[in-house]
Amino acid sequence: MITEKEQAGIDALVFGPTIEQVDAATLGEWLGLTPNRISALARDGVIPRTADKRFDLQVAIRAYCDHARAGSVGRRVDSELAAEKLRAAKATAEKLETANAKARGELAALSAVEREWAGILGDVRAALLALPSRAASRLGHLTPHDVKTLDREVRAILEELADD
Repeated sequence: MITEKEQAGIDALVFGPTIEQVDAATLGEWLGLTPNRISALARDGVIPRTADKRFDLQVAIRAYCDHARAGSVGRRVDSELAAEKLRAAKATAEKLETANAKARGELAALSAVEREWAGILGDVRAALLALPSRAASRLGHLTPHDVKTLDREVRAILEELADD
């Protein structure tokens, strides 16, 4: 006598593959998912259900694989989006750090620094140009020739610094 299982095997060989219907727990075992996740995928229309709330095993596995493949393409796009979001977050953080440094007085505007240094260097230049006449008034033994020599040297030094 042939058992029911053997008969099913013979029928599968003779009449083609039978579509096995399974419940959410069995399908979950096949896919490595919980029954709740299987039900959620069915509610979302990812995995089709039969009228009696069961799943055609082959159809459900194929549908889940298609869904997983589509998701992997989406993740690739999502990773590019994530990289852009990370870049934007870093830029925002840098902007905030700069604003905080300004508020603490640790950072000054470039134009203000340039104005300050221009003023300082103008004062240094004026003091150096005044050096020969100040030396002549304090050092009475200097001749007009000595004062002119000092003036030429100071101007030569300033020109060298301006060239650099």
